[in-house]
Amino acid sequence: SCRATKSVWSNQSDEDSDDEEPNSEKASGSCRPLGLRTDDLLGTRRDKMNAGAGLADIDPMAIDQSVGFDSVGGLSGHISALKEMVVFPLLYPEVFDNFKIQPPRGCLFYGPPGTGKTLVARALANECSHGNRKVSFFMRKGADCLSKWVGESERQLRLLFEQAYQMRPSIIFFDEIDGLAPVRSIVSTLLALMDGLDSRGEVVVIGATNRLDSIDPALRRPGRFDREFLFGLPDRESRKEILKIHTRQWKPPPSEDFLDELAEKCVGYCGADIRAVCTEAALCALRRRYPQIYGTSQKLLLDVSSIAVSSCDFVAAMRKMSPAARRSVASPTKPLSPVVHPLLGGALRDILEALQRLFPHAEQGMKRKREPDLTSGILDDGLMYGGDEGSSSSSISAPSTSKCRNFLHFARSAVKHPTSYRPRMLLAGRPGAGQTSHLAPAVLHALERFTVHSLDSAVLFGVSSTSPEEACAQVFCEAKRTSPSILYIPHIQQWWETAGPALRASFLSLLDSIPSFSPILLLATCNVPHPQLDPEIQSLFREEYGEVCTISVPTWQERTDFFQDLVLNQAAEAPPSKKKALTQAMEILPLAPLPPPRQLSEQARLRLEEQEEDVLRELRLFLRNVTERLSLDRRFKAFTRPVDIEEVPDYLMVIKKPMDLSTLLTNIDEHKYVTVSEFMLDADLIWQNALEYNPDSDPMDRHIRHRACALKDTVRAILRDELDEDFERVCEEIKESRIKRGEASWTWFLCLWTSCLSVRAWCQWNQISLNLRTTKKRYKPPRKSKWSTGVIKKPKKKKPPASTSLSLSSSRSSKASSESGPDENGVAGMRAMNGSADPSSSTTSESSDWEQSQNGYHHVNGVAGIQNGVLMNGFHRPDPQPGRLEMVRGLLNRAVDKTEGAEVEPLEKLYALLAQCIYRHRNNYNKAELIQEMKKEIDSFS
Repeated sequence: SCRATKSVWSNQSDEDSDDEEPNSEKASGSCRPLGLRTDDLLGTRRDKMNAGAGLADIDPMAIDQSVGFDSVGGLSGHISALKEMVVFPLLYPEVFDNFKIQPPRGCLFYGPPGTGKTLVARALANECSHGNRKVSFFMRKGADCLSKWVGESERQLRLLFEQAYQMRPSIIFFDEIDGLAPVRSIVSTLLALMDGLDSRGEVVVIGATNRLDSIDPALRRPGRFDREFLFGLPDRESRKEILKIHTRQWKPPPSEDFLDELAEKCVGYCGADIRAVCTEAALCALRRRYPQIYGTSQKLLLDVSSIAVSSCDFVAAMRKMSPAARRSVASPTKPLSPVVHPLLGGALRDILEALQRLFPHAEQGMKRKREPDLTSGILDDGLMYGGDEGSSSSSISAPSTSKCRNFLHFARSAVKHPTSYRPRMLLAGRPGAGQTSHLAPAVLHALERFTVHSLDSAVLFGVSSTSPEEACAQVFCEAKRTSPSILYIPHIQQWWETAGPALRASFLSLLDSIPSFSPILLLATCNVPHPQLDPEIQSLFREEYGEVCTISVPTWQERTDFFQDLVLNQAAEAPPSKKKALTQAMEILPLAPLPPPRQLSEQARLRLEEQEEDVLRELRLFLRNVTERLSLDRRFKAFTRPVDIEEVPDYLMVIKKPMDLSTLLTNIDEHKYVTVSEFMLDADLIWQNALEYNPDSDPMDRHIRHRACALKDTVRAILRDELDEDFERVCEEIKESRIKRGEASWTWFLCLWTSCLSVRAWCQWNQISLNLRTTKKRYKPPRKSKWSTGVIKKPKKKKPPASTSLSLSSSRSSKASSESGPDENGVAGMRAMNGSADPSSSTTSESSDWEQSQNGYHHVNGVAGIQNGVLMNGFHRPDPQPGRLEMVRGLLNRAVDKTEGAEVEPLEKLYALLAQCIYRHRNNYNKAELIQEMKKEIDSFS
């Protein structure tokens, strides 16, 4: 039967519909996406077999019900356009019938890998299949359509479109459609099939590629691929939406502030990268919480609620993760390094402020918050906020009342749209000022919503297949297509000197061909002042228009902030402890109980038992055939019947398990054999009993022994030649399945009882050990003073201030110890016994003052960086000679004064030299040598 409803997808006349009805009944054998009959399936299979044995599978894919539009983040505009193409014709057919129009039936997804092209196609198929609306989804790779046989690839495409039409409404998704580009005949067939969709309707074709230049231009016209959707790297708000999607089921979910900061750090990450970061962070949390599971292959009992993902897990995950966009091509965008931020942070703010005046679109590019709007990405073209009523929504049916009235208004509004005239920005400065290495990438990072097209020399001259002029023209074409965008030229002076006359002329002509008010920013850097540039370059960037930004030398305060953390904080850090970090004893986890067996429904159990009985019936037929063949053999006549006890009265006294061929047949009839091995056990009893009862001494007995050995070999030869190994394995699986089903409840009860006993014993053992330790600590006499432990040495009498402060600190600590519980006292005692009395960690009279400050004393009058003076036992002591701090401050002032007038790169070099000195002396408590070496490096700076 045909479909009762007529959809707007096929806008055909009644005559065409009447002519199509007889054919539709004939073709409806496989046109039902749901509830296919057996005849329908056989008809589809018959069509496949007629098309050739090498035909690829054309069955529709099973739609993933868990993937919807709510699983896609940052692509609201694309989702809205796809709804217009597919969903709205099914929901609101009256709108399309009213205007007698057909919705677009083809779209092209392009963009970098991992940006959600395939995910959106799957979500579209799922969203269309709700309730009574069912959409068939066909997914094919571009390489799947290729075949080594002439004409086979074209036939596969035709059969795919025919199947999609029979199961309409349907979606055909060609992933990696650029794989079809080299074969012109396949492209021609695809063009013909897509043109034929006008009379077929209800079939949407979606193509996805990351190489748009490889697509045949004939495919990129209305009527075939009507719309093209760019899937770029997500911006900050899009990354936050993606992070929310992947972490919304975490308990507890991450906070909004953390997601904001994480989205800020994930610049250049696509959707697949963000998902991988979330997965890796969860694995890092598991590794940190339960490292025991990596040391055993058995399943342990875990408390999943205790596994909490923290910020350190995301840091570790991002260090392991390399974004997909940076693996193949180096991106020019990067944030300003935290080390260089004190030097160039102010310059970056000034550049961004100047850029907002020259290029007002930058305000949208640097916008951090989006207004929540249900129509985001739908009404960006200004349909809802026009000017006056007459100009924005004037009727096209009413005749014009005046001669000067126009219906179409293409005037540009300065209120609604940002306007810029040929925006350009040049970052100039002396060599080493950081305009190319730091500032320009930071500006591009701040404008991450705009597509960046680099015109570096490596881009133009790196491709040997194209000339530099062609590569330059292609970059300009892409910049126009993706506007608002940015053209980035680093080292423009060197670029201009390297380029030939033809490339220069092409560059200038292409630059002039850009419309005056087109939002395409030209960003360049140079290492010479603006007046020293080539006159043609000077004409591109005018100082009077504010298009030249000169990078100044870092000020005294910027250099102070740059060196302060390194000299005052990092140089004063105590060496790492030689002992391992103080961690809790690794928890002993009990074994997890076995998972409960899967409970089958009554219908599924009956169906399974029926299938097993069919297999066992074949087994019994085979075993009965083997046994009857052995019974008919005259050599084994003596083994066909049981031994007569009257003739052999002592047989049962020797043989405990008598067996013969007739008994085997009886056991087969009684369904006692589920596997061949069970049958072989009883068959082996026949010849084993014969050998056991008949010794080798009597000639008559020797004859029977020969017959028994022949029976043994015959049975094994028959089973080896006629038994299928797969059939035997199936029988073994049936036996195991029946054992599990028959003893499932009892086995599960035993396993659960055993695991409970083990958990209970483990808890009792931990409680006993805890009670023993608590009891031991409870009877330990309280310590009123810690001088005896050797942690803090008694001061000499010649230093009364230090003695007073230390005695006060000691009395306070002893009072706190007496007020605390026995557990805290025990821990303090363990710390004292485990290494606080180590000479390397204790203060001695021979150690220097700086060594004392680094060994754990707290300087009261010290700077903010040297405040980590806390001993392992928790005591504080002021530095008796604060003169060493003045030396460190003097070292900082010396470095700032010595670097006056220096550019950014020399400052970075000195920073690296000082950091190397700190790293070489990281294990020394005495920092006097470090100070001398750092002073030497500062003095040698030029």
